[in-house]
Amino acid sequence: MRYWTVVGLLTLTGALWAQTPKSVIGFETPQHGWLVLPGAGGKVELTENPNDVKSGKRALRYTYTAAAGKLNAIVYLEAEPWAQGFRFWIKADRPALFALSLQEQGGERWVAPFWVSGNEWQRVTIALGDFTLAEDTKPVNNKLDMDEVEGLGLIDVSALFATTPEAAILFGDQTGTRVMWLDDFEFLSDAPARRAAPNTLDDFQRDYLVWMATAYTSLTREAGGMRVEYDMPFPYIFGALRAVAPNALRDTKGVEVVIQVKTPTTLAVFVEEQDGERWSATFEAGGESKPEPKRLLWSQFAITDDTKGKGDGKLTPATVKMLSLADWGALTEGGPTSNRWLVQSVRLVK
Repeated sequence: MRYWTVVGLLTLTGALWAQTPKSVIGFETPQHGWLVLPGAGGKVELTENPNDVKSGKRALRYTYTAAAGKLNAIVYLEAEPWAQGFRFWIKADRPALFALSLQEQGGERWVAPFWVSGNEWQRVTIALGDFTLAEDTKPVNNKLDMDEVEGLGLIDVSALFATTPEAAILFGDQTGTRVMWLDDFEFLSDAPARRAAPNTLDDFQRDYLVWMATAYTSLTREAGGMRVEYDMPFPYIFGALRAVAPNALRDTKGVEVVIQVKTPTTLAVFVEEQDGERWSATFEAGGESKPEPKRLLWSQFAITDDTKGKGDGKLTPATVKMLSLADWGALTEGGPTSNRWLVQSVRLVK
């Protein structure tokens, strides 16, 4: 799906006021440059409500309606070509997965997803190296060129794909009116330092999470890891999932999750391939005094019953596009429906 078109951008650019290059958009004046994506719904306005302003007197408020197949996004058409990263404060009225998107003139679109826990301001710092080519975009040179970027956008990803009846099984009812606030959007001349260890899919060292929670599950970033918590009186699919960049798992033998779980249970790792096949394997965890590695080889994974026949019946790591962690024990009779994990890292077994 194309989030904006070159024609739409050119039309809107002609209607915008002239803007001088800036490193910070503080939203203190009406000339902030952000607007609703052409074809999307919702309303952009400034708010002076002290509870909804991070700094200064004003912040941006975007109000919109989430519905199946409906895109909700705001865009800024004067991306600074010298920028090597972005930093901003964001708040949403409910937990949701958002994405910062960059659109190049040649058609390539790049996305960097991040989780917003809801009802509190959180800072997000994204380097150019955090962006990956959007799945529905045709590659041109497979390289993010900031001098070719003609616009950037903030997209509520949850409102786009988690509002279908099928998704409600995992994410609950995501439809209805939503509000997102934005303040102090910065263009960074230096990319944030990344010190990821070799063969690591996620070490949780960013100031944001790239995972998304299922319904009744909360995700928070902790020093050195991701906290997963849930406390419900009935069994549900409690867990977290994240996208996997193309070929990220190529030439791997499996995955290793370094995790600490409060109450003993059976956890499951799911991977989904581009052809729609899902594979899963389980491991026991609980009662650890500190995070411990749990290794699963691809040979231990079995195809899920609901995806048999969708592909070639063979798990090909290079085609994996999604990875999930779920409490499988919570779905069994007598299994814990209240638990807490600390995921310290997800490593690749070579």
